[in-house]
Amino acid sequence: MTSSTEIPLITTDRFITHVSTVPATRGQTVGLFMRERALAPVLEPGLKPHVVLMVHGGFAPATVAYDLQYRDYSFMAAMARAGFDVFAMSHTGYGPSPRPLMDDPCNVDAEFQPQLIPHVLDERAPPRYPYKLVSSRSEWDELETAIDTVMKLRGVDHVSLIGWSTGAPRAGGYAALHPDKVDKLVLFGPAPYFPTDEPPAQMPEPGAPAILQSKEFLLHRRWQDHVRCEGQLEDPAVPEAMWRELMQLDEVGARWGADGAGVMRAPNRMNFGWRENLARIKAPTLMLIGEFDNYAKRIEAWRGLGAEQKLFIRLACASHFVQFERGRHLLYRATESWLKKGMVDGAQRGEFAADASGKVTPIAA
Repeated sequence: MTSSTEIPLITTDRFITHVSTVPATRGQTVGLFMRERALAPVLEPGLKPHVVLMVHGGFAPATVAYDLQYRDYSFMAAMARAGFDVFAMSHTGYGPSPRPLMDDPCNVDAEFQPQLIPHVLDERAPPRYPYKLVSSRSEWDELETAIDTVMKLRGVDHVSLIGWSTGAPRAGGYAALHPDKVDKLVLFGPAPYFPTDEPPAQMPEPGAPAILQSKEFLLHRRWQDHVRCEGQLEDPAVPEAMWRELMQLDEVGARWGADGAGVMRAPNRMNFGWRENLARIKAPTLMLIGEFDNYAKRIEAWRGLGAEQKLFIRLACASHFVQFERGRHLLYRATESWLKKGMVDGAQRGEFAADASGKVTPIAA
């Protein structure tokens, strides 16, 4: 019998047609980038595969967050080899998807403009479009288009969603709004509650379209400063591989860095609804949080989750970037089991802790 590891994966990149509800481009028809990965037998005509859509976070586009082209660090590939038909879409402002108004350095938020002085900007400059770019509502609309597209493409009635970081309120918000279309949820490293649950009084909210992260901030202050266990980062070259792919997907950001390293660009967002939507989620939900991932803040998402069938796993020796660390092995295994069986190691509900080896045990009450 041929092993799934010996069967080549089929990778398809496409742009899906969407009528934008981003305030700056409202009503325009745009193309949102989406990647699909699956084993050939899964895509045979007449089959109805288990479709999974991976929803990225606040900075890294879908293909970097989930399909890193480095050794065995592709979450997409792992799920595809487990028999799922896996999709990942990049929202407006990320990767090959549209980045309206973001190529003008004057449209970078004032907090981040010093990173561009003096090599891109001579001095701080007011934004030419003085508003934030995207909103929770516009991103739920993009997910609706993506999910309706893949449901029609594969002839299925629902999909499962995976959300990382800010991808959790994106995916969770969609699940709360469209419970009939969502089978199961996996949320890891979920964003804490937003400062307010209400949409801004003025839409779009005053600000600027783009925000930035430097290589030093992302790879060191946000990631490697939270690598605190021996063996947590199995391959020290992974952060550089991640940054390299980020820059390959953003030629403008790659040119903006003062030290030649580039900067990572993302849309300035108007976030809302996370607390309310968490309480309304009905889909069976697995949530995972690393112990070094601002745990005290992110655990609020678990406590506010309203799903009847829900399971929590605290990951030892894991940061916000667990899919690129040793903990990815447990993340892959738990995700596959939850999406296929609605359980992990026989448990359907409750709170559990995974040690550095991936062994899962109940958390004492």
